[in-house]
Amino acid sequence: MWRSLADVADVFTGYPFRGKVYPEEGGDLAVIQIKDIDAAAGLRLEDLIMLRAERGKYDRYILSTGDVLFQSRGSRHPVAVVRDGMHGIAALGLHVIRPNKKHLRPEYLAWFMNHPKTQAKLKDTARGSYIPFVAKGDLAAFSIPIPSLEVQDRIGGIDHLRRQERQLVSRLNKLLQEQTDAATWGAATRKK
Repeated sequence: MWRSLADVADVFTGYPFRGKVYPEEGGDLAVIQIKDIDAAAGLRLEDLIMLRAERGKYDRYILSTGDVLFQSRGSRHPVAVVRDGMHGIAALGLHVIRPNKKHLRPEYLAWFMNHPKTQAKLKDTARGSYIPFVAKGDLAAFSIPIPSLEVQDRIGGIDHLRRQERQLVSRLNKLLQEQTDAATWGAATRKK
């Protein structure tokens, strides 16, 4: 059964910073930006800007485990799931999708939204010619298939294994390249 995203999730925008965001000394609140979202790897947590969570300023924007972050600007619209232990907010340029877990699993939603067929439909939905964007209302109205939770869990599990395989293959290729480089360098520079 197909339903609009608004029927099975809440959709809201990231925090509207007024200008460039700079790290703050003693920051305890991560700021997730467009550059931190990768469809294949998920959230890249290495270089997040950290802010101080001052006097409740960001409280209504705090991300929850299972939130799905959607890149609203650009020619691609990757999504990633917020995992346990993440204390942060999304910046403008990201939409936050908070699934109703009685109907929709975050991992399934991320798989569906990152699927090439869905990405093609999202590209058609995008507005603007210079920097295309998907408006919050258009995303909320976007139709998605809602299979049983059991099927959603299976699809989410398969997608998780596929991402793990991709990471392992990438690490293996890197190690193989390092070994090849070391062996060929040694052969080329060996003294006779």
